[in-house]
Amino acid sequence: AICDALGNDIELFSYMSSYGNMHYEKLIEAFKKIPQDLFKKAVNITDWGCGQAIASIAYLDFLNMKKIKQTIGRFCLIEPSEINIKRATLHIKKLNANTNIHTINKDIDTLSNQDFRKDQNYTHIHLFSNILDIDNFSMINLLNLIENNFFGSNYFICTSPYINYTKTMRVDGFVKHFSEKINFNMIESLDSQNGEWKNNWTRVIKKFNVTL
Repeated sequence: AICDALGNDIELFSYMSSYGNMHYEKLIEAFKKIPQDLFKKAVNITDWGCGQAIASIAYLDFLNMKKIKQTIGRFCLIEPSEINIKRATLHIKKLNANTNIHTINKDIDTLSNQDFRKDQNYTHIHLFSNILDIDNFSMINLLNLIENNFFGSNYFICTSPYINYTKTMRVDGFVKHFSEKINFNMIESLDSQNGEWKNNWTRVIKKFNVTL
């Protein structure tokens, strides 16, 4: 579905054919157990470290596959590579031409509160695909950015490969921070090591919602 929707974008097709399939399938699996009530809400989607927007594309593709019509107010794409963020914007526009896209061409450590548009009228969906297990940015800075700029209802879909215990603990630490909030709800926590999922792929999936 994803390649059909994007037409002749050979570069993205090559990415998906080589190693993107695992990331894409991991995201689709994560979206399957999202509470159905979320799809009835108007949402803003923030794709952290979006690359070429595989996570956002997978979400739109999932909506299309399930024939779900959801109001998406805005995509916020955060990505340090200028080339990637331009391609990410193009890919999303191909799937949803009328989507409002806000791009932030920065890495996580250089983000500031002024980069974000505050909006409490929408539910926030945060996509973290292969980001939280990377240890070259400040987790404290990321947590502060979220708490300072995303008031109201927030849903987090966090996916990564299972690399080792230490990497997974970094993802778990992110979840634990929010688990101490009163309105925290863990939707799914799943770790699959080599041989425990299809094609011997690995996955870490953490999904939760919390009100900030």
